[in-house]
Amino acid sequence: MSDDLTPEQRFTALARADGRALEILADEILAGGADISIMVGPEPVSSPVRLPVPGAGNTTVVLGHVALTRCSVTLGGTRGDGIRAGHDLAGAVAAAICDAEHQRGGEFSGRIAALCRAVHQAEDERRRARAELVARTTLTEPGGQ
Repeated sequence: MSDDLTPEQRFTALARADGRALEILADEILAGGADISIMVGPEPVSSPVRLPVPGAGNTTVVLGHVALTRCSVTLGGTRGDGIRAGHDLAGAVAAAICDAEHQRGGEFSGRIAALCRAVHQAEDERRRARAELVARTTLTEPGGQ
């Protein structure tokens, strides 16, 4: 299957996809009887949110931490990784299963790619709508026209 998504784009989309849709797809993949093994997790992790300090070289400041859930599986001998925001054990497992299925070029690869493209398209549409809203916003200084 020809796929125009990079692994990073797929990983990001699986992290942001609707949890229920992701779980349904993972259940369908598992119903095919592929051998699955959990390598890591699912487990909660945190990641620092860093902001560069202007004029200070490569110095950053940690604003806080983001809670995530990660999981790694092997599906039919192929590794898959998943990560989801917050405490989402089932979503992280489902994302890892879908990642492995796509990596191995399994029967559901096309549906996984379509789901990922739909996630990216929806995000692009939200960004465009936000940009249009910002562009229509005008600020007027007091006493000015």
